[in-house]
Amino acid sequence: MIKTFSIILVILGMLAIVSALRSSIALYQRDKRPSTFSFIPVMLGFVLGYLTFAAFLSMKPTTTPIEFIVSMIFFGGGIFCVMIFGVISQSMERIAFAEFQQHHNESHDPLTGLPNRRFLLRTISQQVNEFNLSEQHFALITFDINNFNNINEVFSHQKGDVLLAQFSERLKEFIDADIFLARSSGNRFTLIVNDPQDSNIPNYIESIQSYLDHPLTINEHDVNVTSTAGVSLFPEHGTSAEEVLKRSEIAMYSAKRIQAPYSIYEPSASSHFYDKTELASMLHTAVTTMDFDLYFQPVINVNNQNQMTLEVLLRWPLGDGYSVRPDEFIPIAEQTNAIKQITHWVLETTVTQLAAWRRQGITPQVQINLSVRDIEDDALETFLSSLMKKHPINPAQLTLEITETSMMQNPCKAQAVLEKIKKLGVYLSIDDFGTGFSSLSILSNMPIDEIKIDRSFVTDLLYSSNHEAIVRSTIYLAHSLECRVVAEGVETEALGQYLISIGCDKLQGYWYGRPMTLAQTDEWLQQATLTNTRVASQN
Repeated sequence: MIKTFSIILVILGMLAIVSALRSSIALYQRDKRPSTFSFIPVMLGFVLGYLTFAAFLSMKPTTTPIEFIVSMIFFGGGIFCVMIFGVISQSMERIAFAEFQQHHNESHDPLTGLPNRRFLLRTISQQVNEFNLSEQHFALITFDINNFNNINEVFSHQKGDVLLAQFSERLKEFIDADIFLARSSGNRFTLIVNDPQDSNIPNYIESIQSYLDHPLTINEHDVNVTSTAGVSLFPEHGTSAEEVLKRSEIAMYSAKRIQAPYSIYEPSASSHFYDKTELASMLHTAVTTMDFDLYFQPVINVNNQNQMTLEVLLRWPLGDGYSVRPDEFIPIAEQTNAIKQITHWVLETTVTQLAAWRRQGITPQVQINLSVRDIEDDALETFLSSLMKKHPINPAQLTLEITETSMMQNPCKAQAVLEKIKKLGVYLSIDDFGTGFSSLSILSNMPIDEIKIDRSFVTDLLYSSNHEAIVRSTIYLAHSLECRVVAEGVETEALGQYLISIGCDKLQGYWYGRPMTLAQTDEWLQQATLTNTRVASQN
Protein backbone atom coordinates (compact mmCIF):
# COMPACT_ATOMS: atom_id res chain seq x y z
CA MET A 1 0.00 0.00 0.00
CA ILE A 2 2.81 2.42 0.93
CA LYS A 3 4.65 1.50 -2.27
CA THR A 4 1.62 2.22 -4.48
CA PHE A 5 0.91 5.50 -2.70
CA SER A 6 4.57 6.54 -3.05
CA ILE A 7 4.56 5.86 -6.81
CA ILE A 8 1.28 7.79 -7.19
CA LEU A 9 2.79 10.78 -5.34
CA VAL A 10 5.87 10.77 -7.62
CA ILE A 11 3.71 10.47 -10.76
CA LEU A 12 1.45 13.33 -9.64
CA GLY A 13 4.54 15.48 -8.97
CA MET A 14 5.87 14.56 -12.42
CA LEU A 15 2.56 15.54 -14.05
CA ALA A 16 2.83 18.88 -12.30
CA ILE A 17 6.36 19.29 -13.74
CA VAL A 18 5.07 18.29 -17.20
CA SER A 19 2.43 21.01 -16.86
CA ALA A 20 5.16 23.54 -16.01
CA LEU A 21 7.20 22.24 -18.98
CA ARG A 22 4.30 22.85 -21.36
CA SER A 23 3.89 26.36 -19.95
CA SER A 24 7.62 27.07 -20.39
CA ILE A 25 7.48 25.92 -24.03
CA ALA A 26 4.46 28.16 -24.66
CA LEU A 27 6.24 31.10 -22.98
CA TYR A 28 9.33 30.64 -25.15
CA GLN A 29 7.20 30.48 -28.30
CA ARG A 30 5.73 33.86 -27.39
CA ASP A 31 8.89 35.48 -26.02
CA LYS A 32 11.72 33.93 -28.12
CA ARG A 33 14.42 35.01 -25.67
CA PRO A 34 17.29 32.74 -24.48
CA SER A 35 16.41 33.44 -20.85
CA THR A 36 12.95 31.88 -21.30
CA PHE A 37 14.36 28.92 -23.27
CA SER A 38 16.57 28.02 -20.28
CA PHE A 39 13.46 26.84 -18.37
CA ILE A 40 12.81 24.03 -20.88
CA PRO A 41 15.95 21.89 -20.30
CA VAL A 42 15.58 22.39 -16.52
CA MET A 43 12.00 21.08 -16.61
CA LEU A 44 13.02 18.17 -18.85
CA GLY A 45 15.72 17.28 -16.31
CA PHE A 46 13.12 17.27 -13.54
CA VAL A 47 10.79 15.01 -15.58
CA LEU A 48 13.63 12.56 -16.21
CA GLY A 49 14.47 12.53 -12.51
CA TYR A 50 10.85 11.85 -11.55
CA LEU A 51 10.58 9.00 -14.09
CA THR A 52 13.80 7.45 -12.80
CA PHE A 53 12.64 7.57 -9.19
CA ALA A 54 9.18 6.19 -10.09
CA ALA A 55 10.84 3.29 -11.96
CA PHE A 56 13.14 2.72 -8.99
CA LEU A 57 10.18 2.44 -6.63
CA SER A 58 8.23 0.12 -8.93
CA MET A 59 11.14 -2.36 -9.15
CA LYS A 60 11.49 -2.67 -5.35
CA PRO A 61 9.30 -5.23 -3.55
CA THR A 62 8.68 -2.86 -0.63
CA THR A 63 9.04 0.84 0.13
CA THR A 64 10.85 2.12 3.19
CA PRO A 65 9.57 5.05 5.26
CA ILE A 66 12.49 7.16 4.00
CA GLU A 67 11.51 6.47 0.37
CA PHE A 68 7.91 7.37 1.19
CA ILE A 69 9.07 10.68 2.65
CA VAL A 70 11.18 11.30 -0.47
CA SER A 71 8.08 10.57 -2.60
CA MET A 72 6.17 13.20 -0.65
CA ILE A 73 9.04 15.64 -1.23
CA PHE A 74 8.92 14.86 -4.98
CA PHE A 75 5.17 15.54 -4.99
CA GLY A 76 5.60 18.80 -3.09
CA GLY A 77 8.49 19.77 -5.36
CA GLY A 78 6.31 19.35 -8.43
CA ILE A 79 3.56 21.50 -6.95
CA PHE A 80 6.15 24.08 -5.84
CA CYS A 81 7.66 24.20 -9.37
CA VAL A 82 4.24 24.86 -10.86
CA MET A 83 3.60 27.67 -8.40
CA ILE A 84 7.05 29.25 -8.81
CA PHE A 85 6.97 29.00 -12.59
CA GLY A 86 3.50 30.53 -12.61
CA VAL A 87 4.81 33.55 -10.69
CA ILE A 88 7.90 33.81 -12.94
CA SER A 89 5.80 33.41 -16.08
CA GLN A 90 3.39 36.16 -15.00
CA SER A 91 6.30 38.46 -14.13
CA MET A 92 8.01 37.87 -17.47
CA GLU A 93 4.74 38.39 -19.33
CA ARG A 94 4.22 41.69 -17.49
CA ILE A 95 7.78 42.75 -18.34
CA ALA A 96 7.30 41.73 -21.98
CA PHE A 97 3.99 43.60 -22.10
CA ALA A 98 5.60 46.70 -20.56
CA GLU A 99 8.40 46.55 -23.14
CA PHE A 100 5.86 46.10 -25.92
CA GLN A 101 3.80 49.00 -24.56
CA GLN A 102 6.88 51.23 -24.40
CA HIS A 103 7.90 50.31 -27.94
CA HIS A 104 4.32 50.86 -29.10
CA ASN A 105 4.12 54.26 -27.41
CA GLU A 106 7.41 55.33 -29.03
CA SER A 107 6.14 54.44 -32.49
CA HIS A 108 2.40 55.21 -32.22
CA ASP A 109 0.30 58.27 -31.62
CA PRO A 110 -1.43 58.02 -28.20
CA LEU A 111 -4.56 59.88 -29.36
CA THR A 112 -5.47 57.91 -32.49
CA GLY A 113 -3.44 54.73 -31.99
CA LEU A 114 -1.97 55.20 -35.47
CA PRO A 115 1.74 54.96 -36.29
CA ASN A 116 3.48 58.28 -35.65
CA ARG A 117 5.83 60.26 -37.90
CA ARG A 118 8.91 58.34 -36.70
CA PHE A 119 7.29 54.99 -37.53
CA LEU A 120 6.10 56.41 -40.85
CA LEU A 121 9.61 57.52 -41.84
CA ARG A 122 11.02 54.15 -40.80
CA THR A 123 8.44 52.33 -42.92
CA ILE A 124 9.11 54.57 -45.94
CA SER A 125 12.87 54.05 -45.51
CA GLN A 126 12.34 50.29 -45.48
CA GLN A 127 10.40 50.45 -48.75
CA VAL A 128 13.04 52.73 -50.27
CA ASN A 129 15.78 50.26 -49.30
CA GLU A 130 13.83 47.33 -50.74
CA PHE A 131 13.21 49.11 -54.05
CA ASN A 132 16.34 47.67 -55.72
CA LEU A 133 14.99 44.16 -55.11
CA SER A 134 11.25 44.60 -55.52
CA GLU A 135 11.19 47.64 -57.84
CA GLN A 136 7.91 48.50 -56.19
CA HIS A 137 6.84 52.10 -56.72
CA PHE A 138 4.68 53.80 -54.10
CA ALA A 139 2.86 57.04 -53.49
CA LEU A 140 2.52 59.12 -50.33
CA ILE A 141 -0.81 60.88 -49.86
CA THR A 142 -0.86 63.47 -47.07
CA PHE A 143 -4.27 64.72 -45.89
CA ASP A 144 -4.53 67.92 -43.85
CA ILE A 145 -7.73 68.99 -42.07
CA ASN A 146 -8.63 72.48 -43.26
CA ASN A 147 -9.05 75.32 -40.74
CA PHE A 148 -8.27 73.03 -37.82
CA ASN A 149 -6.87 75.94 -35.76
CA ASN A 150 -10.27 77.62 -35.96
CA ILE A 151 -11.93 74.44 -34.67
CA ASN A 152 -9.55 74.41 -31.70
CA GLU A 153 -10.28 78.07 -30.95
CA VAL A 154 -14.06 77.60 -31.10
CA PHE A 155 -14.42 74.26 -29.30
CA SER A 156 -11.12 74.00 -27.30
CA HIS A 157 -8.10 71.78 -27.90
CA GLN A 158 -9.66 68.87 -25.99
CA LYS A 159 -12.64 68.82 -28.34
CA GLY A 160 -10.28 69.23 -31.26
CA ASP A 161 -8.61 65.99 -30.13
CA VAL A 162 -12.00 64.29 -30.15
CA LEU A 163 -12.50 65.43 -33.74
CA LEU A 164 -9.04 64.13 -34.73
CA ALA A 165 -9.87 60.72 -33.25
CA GLN A 166 -13.17 60.63 -35.17
CA PHE A 167 -11.45 61.69 -38.39
CA SER A 168 -8.80 58.97 -38.03
CA GLU A 169 -11.47 56.33 -37.37
CA ARG A 170 -13.30 57.36 -40.52
CA LEU A 171 -10.06 57.14 -42.50
CA LYS A 172 -9.37 53.65 -41.11
CA GLU A 173 -12.88 52.57 -42.08
CA PHE A 174 -12.32 53.51 -45.70
CA ILE A 175 -8.81 52.35 -46.54
CA ASP A 176 -7.84 48.73 -47.20
CA ALA A 177 -5.86 46.72 -44.69
CA ASP A 178 -2.74 46.66 -46.89
CA ILE A 179 -2.44 50.48 -46.92
CA PHE A 180 -0.18 51.95 -44.25
CA LEU A 181 -1.83 54.90 -42.46
CA ALA A 182 -0.03 57.20 -40.00
CA ARG A 183 -0.64 60.46 -38.18
CA SER A 184 2.31 62.41 -39.56
CA SER A 185 1.72 65.55 -37.46
CA GLY A 186 -0.99 67.46 -35.58
CA ASN A 187 -3.94 67.45 -38.00
CA ARG A 188 -2.17 65.62 -40.80
CA PHE A 189 -2.45 61.99 -41.89
CA THR A 190 -0.31 60.17 -44.46
CA LEU A 191 -1.04 57.03 -46.50
CA ILE A 192 1.44 54.78 -48.32
CA VAL A 193 -0.15 53.41 -51.50
CA ASN A 194 1.86 50.72 -53.28
CA ASP A 195 1.93 50.41 -57.07
CA PRO A 196 0.29 53.80 -57.75
CA GLN A 197 0.54 53.15 -61.49
CA ASP A 198 -2.15 50.49 -61.01
CA SER A 199 -4.37 52.89 -59.08
CA ASN A 200 -6.07 56.02 -60.24
CA ILE A 201 -4.68 58.29 -57.51
CA PRO A 202 -6.89 61.33 -58.28
CA ASN A 203 -10.06 59.18 -58.20
CA TYR A 204 -8.84 57.44 -55.05
CA ILE A 205 -8.29 60.79 -53.29
CA GLU A 206 -11.67 62.07 -54.40
CA SER A 207 -13.39 58.93 -53.12
CA ILE A 208 -11.63 59.29 -49.74
CA GLN A 209 -12.57 62.97 -49.48
CA SER A 210 -16.14 62.14 -50.45
CA TYR A 211 -16.29 59.52 -47.68
CA LEU A 212 -14.80 61.96 -45.19
CA ASP A 213 -17.10 64.79 -46.27
CA HIS A 214 -19.72 64.16 -43.61
CA PRO A 215 -20.14 66.19 -40.42
CA LEU A 216 -18.36 65.07 -37.27
CA THR A 217 -19.89 65.65 -33.86
CA ILE A 218 -18.47 67.86 -31.11
CA ASN A 219 -20.61 68.84 -28.10
CA GLU A 220 -23.71 67.65 -29.98
CA HIS A 221 -22.81 70.07 -32.77
CA ASP A 222 -22.23 68.87 -36.30
CA VAL A 223 -18.91 70.17 -37.61
CA ASN A 224 -18.28 70.10 -41.34
CA VAL A 225 -14.70 68.95 -41.93
CA THR A 226 -12.90 69.21 -45.24
CA SER A 227 -9.39 68.16 -46.10
CA THR A 228 -6.66 68.94 -48.63
CA ALA A 229 -4.31 66.29 -49.98
CA GLY A 230 -0.80 66.33 -51.42
CA VAL A 231 0.80 63.48 -53.38
CA SER A 232 4.42 62.55 -53.96
CA LEU A 233 5.70 59.52 -55.85
CA PHE A 234 8.72 57.31 -55.27
CA PRO A 235 11.19 57.27 -56.94
CA GLU A 236 10.04 60.13 -59.19
CA HIS A 237 9.91 62.78 -56.47
CA GLY A 238 12.70 61.82 -54.10
CA THR A 239 15.30 59.27 -53.10
CA SER A 240 14.90 59.25 -49.31
CA ALA A 241 12.04 58.92 -46.83
CA GLU A 242 12.38 62.50 -45.58
CA GLU A 243 12.46 63.88 -49.12
CA VAL A 244 9.40 62.00 -50.36
CA LEU A 245 7.36 62.83 -47.24
CA LYS A 246 8.37 66.48 -47.33
CA ARG A 247 7.34 66.75 -50.96
CA SER A 248 3.92 65.28 -50.31
CA GLU A 249 3.50 68.05 -47.71
CA ILE A 250 4.74 70.68 -50.16
CA ALA A 251 2.17 69.40 -52.68
CA MET A 252 -0.52 69.66 -50.01
CA TYR A 253 0.42 73.30 -49.29
CA SER A 254 0.36 74.00 -53.02
CA ALA A 255 -3.20 72.65 -53.18
CA LYS A 256 -4.22 74.85 -50.24
CA ARG A 257 -2.73 77.90 -51.90
CA ILE A 258 -4.79 77.44 -55.07
CA GLN A 259 -7.78 76.12 -53.06
CA ALA A 260 -7.75 72.75 -54.84
CA PRO A 261 -8.84 69.50 -53.13
CA TYR A 262 -5.47 67.88 -53.91
CA SER A 263 -2.22 68.42 -55.77
CA ILE A 264 0.55 66.17 -57.09
CA TYR A 265 4.06 67.39 -56.36
CA GLU A 266 5.82 69.53 -58.95
CA PRO A 267 9.40 70.83 -58.52
CA SER A 268 8.24 74.40 -59.03
CA ALA A 269 6.01 74.07 -55.96
CA SER A 270 9.04 74.29 -53.65
CA SER A 271 9.87 77.82 -54.69
CA HIS A 272 6.52 79.54 -54.39
CA PHE A 273 5.84 82.23 -51.82
CA TYR A 274 4.29 80.91 -48.61
CA ASP A 275 2.03 83.16 -46.62
CA LYS A 276 2.40 83.46 -42.86
CA THR A 277 -0.38 80.99 -42.09
CA GLU A 278 1.23 78.33 -44.28
CA LEU A 279 4.66 79.00 -42.82
CA ALA A 280 3.34 78.83 -39.26
CA SER A 281 1.74 75.45 -39.89
CA MET A 282 4.84 74.13 -41.69
CA LEU A 283 7.07 75.50 -38.92
CA HIS A 284 5.08 73.59 -36.29
CA THR A 285 5.94 70.33 -38.05
CA ALA A 286 9.55 71.36 -38.64
CA VAL A 287 10.04 72.17 -34.93
CA THR A 288 8.54 68.80 -33.94
CA THR A 289 11.22 66.96 -35.94
CA MET A 290 13.85 69.75 -35.82
CA ASP A 291 14.00 69.67 -39.59
CA PHE A 292 16.67 72.36 -39.83
CA ASP A 293 20.24 72.52 -41.09
CA LEU A 294 23.24 74.36 -39.67
CA TYR A 295 25.69 76.13 -41.96
CA PHE A 296 29.00 77.67 -40.89
CA GLN A 297 30.59 80.82 -42.37
CA PRO A 298 34.28 81.56 -41.70
CA VAL A 299 35.26 84.81 -40.00
CA ILE A 300 38.82 86.11 -40.42
CA ASN A 301 40.66 87.17 -37.26
CA VAL A 302 42.88 90.05 -38.38
CA ASN A 303 45.17 90.04 -35.32
CA ASN A 304 45.41 86.24 -35.02
CA GLN A 305 44.74 84.47 -38.29
CA ASN A 306 45.57 81.11 -36.69
CA GLN A 307 42.41 81.41 -34.59
CA MET A 308 39.54 79.92 -36.60
CA THR A 309 36.11 81.51 -36.10
CA LEU A 310 32.78 80.47 -37.60
CA GLU A 311 29.31 81.98 -37.49
CA VAL A 312 26.51 79.44 -37.14
CA LEU A 313 23.70 80.06 -39.64
CA LEU A 314 20.30 78.39 -39.44
CA ARG A 315 18.58 77.09 -42.58
CA TRP A 316 15.14 75.53 -43.05
CA PRO A 317 15.27 73.37 -46.21
CA LEU A 318 12.15 72.53 -48.21
CA GLY A 319 13.77 70.50 -50.99
CA ASP A 320 15.07 71.20 -54.50
CA GLY A 321 17.70 73.50 -53.07
CA TYR A 322 15.05 75.90 -51.74
CA SER A 323 15.00 76.95 -48.10
CA VAL A 324 12.99 79.44 -46.09
CA ARG A 325 15.09 82.45 -45.10
CA PRO A 326 15.56 83.06 -41.36
CA ASP A 327 14.08 86.55 -41.69
CA GLU A 328 10.87 84.86 -42.96
CA PHE A 329 10.41 82.21 -40.28
CA ILE A 330 12.21 83.56 -37.18
CA PRO A 331 9.55 86.28 -36.56
CA ILE A 332 6.86 83.58 -36.81
CA ALA A 333 8.84 81.35 -34.43
CA GLU A 334 9.01 84.27 -31.98
CA GLN A 335 5.26 84.85 -32.21
CA THR A 336 4.45 81.17 -31.65
CA ASN A 337 7.08 80.71 -28.90
CA ALA A 338 8.81 78.04 -31.00
CA ILE A 339 12.00 80.11 -30.97
CA LYS A 340 13.07 78.75 -27.57
CA GLN A 341 13.05 75.16 -28.86
CA ILE A 342 14.92 76.21 -32.01
CA THR A 343 17.56 78.14 -30.06
CA HIS A 344 18.09 75.25 -27.64
CA TRP A 345 18.49 72.87 -30.60
CA VAL A 346 21.02 75.19 -32.27
CA LEU A 347 23.00 75.59 -29.04
CA GLU A 348 23.01 71.88 -28.22
CA THR A 349 23.91 70.84 -31.77
CA THR A 350 26.71 73.41 -31.95
CA VAL A 351 28.19 72.62 -28.54
CA THR A 352 28.06 68.89 -29.31
CA GLN A 353 29.95 69.57 -32.55
CA LEU A 354 32.50 71.75 -30.74
CA ALA A 355 33.15 68.87 -28.33
CA ALA A 356 33.61 66.50 -31.30
CA TRP A 357 36.09 68.89 -32.93
CA ARG A 358 37.88 69.32 -29.61
CA ARG A 359 38.47 65.56 -29.44
CA GLN A 360 40.18 65.90 -32.85
CA GLY A 361 42.41 68.67 -31.53
CA ILE A 362 40.46 71.44 -33.34
CA THR A 363 39.19 74.36 -31.24
CA PRO A 364 37.39 76.96 -33.38
CA GLN A 365 35.34 79.80 -31.95
CA VAL A 366 31.68 79.92 -33.01
CA GLN A 367 29.18 82.76 -33.04
CA ILE A 368 25.46 82.00 -32.51
CA ASN A 369 22.57 84.43 -32.94
CA LEU A 370 20.01 84.86 -30.16
CA SER A 371 16.54 86.29 -30.69
CA VAL A 372 14.73 88.88 -28.64
CA ARG A 373 12.73 86.10 -26.91
CA ASP A 374 15.93 84.37 -25.88
CA ILE A 375 17.09 87.52 -24.10
CA GLU A 376 13.91 87.36 -22.00
CA ASP A 377 14.46 83.70 -21.10
CA ASP A 378 15.66 83.38 -17.48
CA ALA A 379 16.37 79.66 -18.05
CA LEU A 380 18.86 80.29 -20.87
CA GLU A 381 21.85 80.56 -18.53
CA THR A 382 20.89 77.30 -16.76
CA PHE A 383 20.51 75.51 -20.09
CA LEU A 384 23.90 76.76 -21.29
CA SER A 385 25.55 75.74 -18.03
CA SER A 386 24.16 72.20 -18.23
CA LEU A 387 25.26 71.95 -21.87
CA MET A 388 28.85 72.83 -21.09
CA LYS A 389 28.93 70.38 -18.18
CA LYS A 390 27.65 67.65 -20.49
CA HIS A 391 30.07 68.52 -23.30
CA PRO A 392 33.50 69.65 -22.03
CA ILE A 393 34.37 72.69 -24.15
CA ASN A 394 36.09 75.97 -23.37
CA PRO A 395 33.27 78.52 -22.80
CA ALA A 396 35.45 81.11 -24.60
CA GLN A 397 34.85 79.16 -27.83
CA LEU A 398 31.26 80.37 -27.75
CA THR A 399 30.12 83.88 -28.71
CA LEU A 400 26.42 84.72 -28.48
CA GLU A 401 25.16 87.52 -30.74
CA ILE A 402 22.31 89.79 -29.73
CA THR A 403 20.86 92.38 -32.09
CA GLU A 404 21.01 95.98 -30.97
CA THR A 405 17.24 96.33 -31.43
CA SER A 406 16.38 93.29 -29.26
CA MET A 407 18.74 94.49 -26.53
CA MET A 408 17.05 97.90 -26.39
CA GLN A 409 13.49 96.55 -26.06
CA ASN A 410 14.06 95.85 -22.37
CA PRO A 411 17.58 96.99 -21.41
CA CYS A 412 17.30 96.11 -17.70
CA LYS A 413 16.08 92.58 -18.42
CA ALA A 414 18.69 92.13 -21.16
CA GLN A 415 21.49 93.28 -18.86
CA ALA A 416 20.43 90.88 -16.09
CA VAL A 417 20.26 87.86 -18.43
CA LEU A 418 23.50 88.74 -20.23
CA GLU A 419 25.42 89.20 -16.97
CA LYS A 420 24.39 85.69 -15.88
CA ILE A 421 25.55 84.25 -19.19
CA LYS A 422 28.78 86.26 -19.08
CA LYS A 423 29.70 84.59 -15.77
CA LEU A 424 29.86 81.25 -17.59
CA GLY A 425 32.87 82.53 -19.57
CA VAL A 426 30.90 82.92 -22.81
CA TYR A 427 31.61 85.94 -25.04
CA LEU A 428 28.81 88.34 -25.98
CA SER A 429 28.43 90.38 -29.16
CA ILE A 430 26.05 93.08 -30.43
CA ASP A 431 24.89 92.18 -33.94
CA ASP A 432 23.68 94.65 -36.62
CA PHE A 433 25.18 97.54 -34.69
CA GLY A 434 24.15 100.93 -36.05
CA THR A 435 20.61 99.93 -37.08
CA GLY A 436 19.11 100.53 -33.63
CA PHE A 437 19.00 103.51 -31.30
CA SER A 438 21.03 102.40 -28.30
CA SER A 439 22.35 105.08 -26.00
CA LEU A 440 26.02 105.11 -25.05
CA SER A 441 25.19 105.00 -21.32
CA ILE A 442 23.22 101.76 -21.73
CA LEU A 443 25.80 100.30 -24.09
CA SER A 444 28.64 100.99 -21.68
CA ASN A 445 26.85 99.05 -18.91
CA MET A 446 26.26 95.93 -20.99
CA PRO A 447 28.76 93.04 -20.56
CA ILE A 448 29.68 93.13 -24.26
CA ASP A 449 32.93 91.79 -25.74
CA GLU A 450 32.32 92.51 -29.40
CA ILE A 451 30.45 94.87 -31.71
CA LYS A 452 29.38 93.74 -35.18
CA ILE A 453 28.87 96.58 -37.67
CA ASP A 454 25.80 96.08 -39.85
CA ARG A 455 26.47 95.25 -43.50
CA SER A 456 24.43 98.25 -44.64
CA PHE A 457 27.31 100.51 -43.50
CA VAL A 458 30.08 98.22 -44.73
CA THR A 459 28.97 97.35 -48.27
CA ASP A 460 29.40 100.83 -49.78
CA LEU A 461 32.05 102.00 -47.32
CA LEU A 462 34.54 102.88 -50.08
CA TYR A 463 32.01 105.08 -51.90
CA SER A 464 30.13 106.76 -49.04
CA SER A 465 31.93 109.28 -46.86
CA ASN A 466 29.06 109.19 -44.35
CA HIS A 467 29.27 105.41 -43.93
CA GLU A 468 33.05 105.58 -43.80
CA ALA A 469 32.80 108.09 -40.94
CA ILE A 470 30.24 105.90 -39.11
CA VAL A 471 32.46 102.81 -39.40
CA ARG A 472 35.58 104.69 -38.25
CA SER A 473 33.67 106.14 -35.27
CA THR A 474 32.22 102.74 -34.37
CA ILE A 475 35.67 101.14 -34.38
CA TYR A 476 37.03 103.93 -32.17
CA LEU A 477 34.03 103.67 -29.80
CA ALA A 478 34.30 99.86 -29.55
CA HIS A 479 38.02 99.94 -28.85
CA SER A 480 37.44 102.62 -26.20
CA LEU A 481 35.00 100.21 -24.52
CA GLU A 482 37.61 97.42 -24.90
CA CYS A 483 35.43 95.59 -27.41
CA ARG A 484 36.48 93.86 -30.61
CA VAL A 485 34.93 94.99 -33.91
CA VAL A 486 33.54 92.72 -36.63
CA ALA A 487 32.56 93.98 -40.09
CA GLU A 488 30.05 91.82 -41.98
CA GLY A 489 29.28 91.98 -45.67
CA VAL A 490 32.93 92.14 -46.79
CA GLU A 491 32.64 91.01 -50.42
CA THR A 492 35.87 92.33 -52.02
CA GLU A 493 39.57 92.31 -51.22
CA ALA A 494 39.80 96.11 -51.50
CA LEU A 495 37.07 96.51 -48.89
CA GLY A 496 38.69 93.95 -46.63
CA GLN A 497 42.13 95.57 -46.82
CA TYR A 498 40.69 99.00 -46.06
CA LEU A 499 38.82 97.70 -43.00
CA ILE A 500 42.04 96.13 -41.76
CA SER A 501 43.87 99.42 -42.23
CA ILE A 502 41.38 101.33 -40.05
CA GLY A 503 41.60 98.83 -37.18
CA CYS A 504 38.78 96.32 -37.71
CA ASP A 505 39.47 93.14 -35.69
CA LYS A 506 37.38 90.60 -37.63
CA LEU A 507 35.98 90.40 -41.17
CA GLN A 508 33.08 88.31 -42.41
CA GLY A 509 31.80 87.98 -45.96
CA TYR A 510 32.17 86.21 -49.29
CA TRP A 511 35.70 87.62 -49.76
CA TYR A 512 36.92 85.31 -46.99
CA GLY A 513 34.42 82.46 -47.13
CA ARG A 514 30.85 81.49 -47.98
CA PRO A 515 28.50 79.53 -45.68
CA MET A 516 29.35 75.81 -45.67
CA THR A 517 27.60 72.59 -44.70
CA LEU A 518 28.92 70.64 -41.72
CA ALA A 519 30.85 68.25 -43.99
CA GLN A 520 32.43 71.16 -45.88
CA THR A 521 33.23 72.94 -42.60
CA ASP A 522 34.87 69.82 -41.20
CA GLU A 523 37.11 69.59 -44.28
CA TRP A 524 37.88 73.34 -44.13
CA LEU A 525 38.89 73.12 -40.47
CA GLN A 526 41.11 70.09 -41.12
CA GLN A 527 42.92 71.94 -43.92
CA ALA A 528 43.22 75.15 -41.88
CA THR A 529 44.62 73.25 -38.89
CA LEU A 530 47.13 71.46 -41.13
CA THR A 531 48.22 74.78 -42.69
CA ASN A 532 48.62 76.45 -39.28
CA THR A 533 50.68 73.48 -38.05
CA ARG A 534 53.02 73.71 -41.06
CA VAL A 535 53.47 77.47 -40.62
CA ALA A 536 54.20 77.03 -36.91
CA SER A 537 56.80 74.32 -37.60
CA GLN A 538 58.53 76.50 -40.22
CA ASN A 539 58.76 79.37 -37.78
